[in-house]
Amino acid sequence: IKRNIFGFNKKVVKKVMVVEDDALLAQVLATTLKKENFEVIVVADGLEALETAKKMHPSIILLDLILSGIDGFEVLKKLKGESKTAHIPVAVISNLDSVSDVRSTKVLGAEKFFVKANTKLDEIVKFVKSKT
Repeated sequence: IKRNIFGFNKKVVKKVMVVEDDALLAQVLATTLKKENFEVIVVADGLEALETAKKMHPSIILLDLILSGIDGFEVLKKLKGESKTAHIPVAVISNLDSVSDVRSTKVLGAEKFFVKANTKLDEIVKFVKSKT
């Protein structure tokens, strides 16, 4: 909670951008995060993710790797290469879990890698809260 110029408390809402082409998973993530008082922006493809990140300035991005348009690796590379978005923490959420995929995302700047099949929603929420 921050004070505005009139001395009133103003709640600061943190924005989470979910980049996920699986509509059901995107909805579950969005619903869970909204219950935790986050504003959630859901996008389904890589190009839309890049444009939305520049416009909406999310506090954190949850990024799938298998996307239409451009894949999550390319999205991550471009986000971290842009001055407007380089500072935004990115957590990858994917079922690609090979050592080389995980390593590649870390090299490109991802802070965390969640394997969809092995991750509970509360682990993701806890990470989001720690980064916002």
